[in-house]
Amino acid sequence: MALQGDLRDFSITEIVQLIGQQFKTGVLNVQHGRKKVEIYFVDGMIVHVFSSYRAKKDLLGEILVNAQVITQGQLDQALKVQEETLQYLGEILIDMQLLKKEEVLRVIQNQIYETIYDLFRWGEGNFRFDLRLVEKYRRIPLELSPENALLNVLGMLDEWPEIENKISSPYIVFEKVPAEEMEDGYDIAELGEKISAEGEVVHGLVDGKLTVQEIVDRSLSGKFNVYDSLVKLGDAGLIRRIGIERPGFRDLVGGKTFRNFSLILRFGVLFAILFLLIISFKPFLKDVVINSRIEKPEVNLPRAYSGNLHRTKIMRALEIYLMERGEYPEDLKQLVSSGILADWDLFSEDGQPYRYKVNGDARISLSP
Repeated sequence: MALQGDLRDFSITEIVQLIGQQFKTGVLNVQHGRKKVEIYFVDGMIVHVFSSYRAKKDLLGEILVNAQVITQGQLDQALKVQEETLQYLGEILIDMQLLKKEEVLRVIQNQIYETIYDLFRWGEGNFRFDLRLVEKYRRIPLELSPENALLNVLGMLDEWPEIENKISSPYIVFEKVPAEEMEDGYDIAELGEKISAEGEVVHGLVDGKLTVQEIVDRSLSGKFNVYDSLVKLGDAGLIRRIGIERPGFRDLVGGKTFRNFSLILRFGVLFAILFLLIISFKPFLKDVVINSRIEKPEVNLPRAYSGNLHRTKIMRALEIYLMERGEYPEDLKQLVSSGILADWDLFSEDGQPYRYKVNGDARISLSP
């Protein structure tokens, strides 16, 4: 009998534990709406995960480029090798001597923990376990026991609400507290069990300029570990918040869209240069362009259309929040506290506050 069913009847914990206890090899498919997660097992051990909804920035190669561990050129070269050999990207980077096994292993483990963490927050969906051969990494010693993976994820679930209360936005900036201002006078090396090795890495990246998200990108420690370390460093009096930096255009639209925009801009500049060259040789064209007139019709923007634009802006902000946090906000005011929208964006032209709710199938209803 196949292992399949509804997450409302069987929890992720029960399913993953059962597969581990029976030393099964295959793929656990979990789906909720358009979201899909696959967890790969070999002899009951977790060796790989895949999620259909992860943004491009969460892929291994993009994570390593953002961490400045490899360059975009080196990633492109590795992807070309992958296209020819069908090897895992992490193993190709190790073969190219660009990374150590430990660095790749750390990133992949964090991806597994964060993907399983997402599953716990779904609440509903369908699952199916397919018995089949699974190819695991050959050069990376990655075999996570389900018990250890679940313990890590359950710890994340318990601690995350308190962490999120203290760090409500990925655009917060922290700075180190000078040694002379610390009451106890200790430094990072003397904290012992209070701060982990990851905490030392995070502390080293805090410089009064990098945002929380940039520290996540640079550290290779994963979102939860960085946020947890920042909270502990703050509680220990080693760092302090100094402000919040509004996200730039590239952060809001995403790297791929930004690159497309840059490409269009370059073509626009090239077109302008060509036009100037043409009219320099054909002066009469300049008079034609300057003296030509297009009458502008007087059209009032319909109120309904204006309202649609406003709602579209809020819907876009909700999607940005979802990409950053993995879930929609409970209240639209969280879009303001996260630095995505301004206070006045939450009101219609009539001064009525917008309200929204998320239905069970993740559809959003928005109304003033």
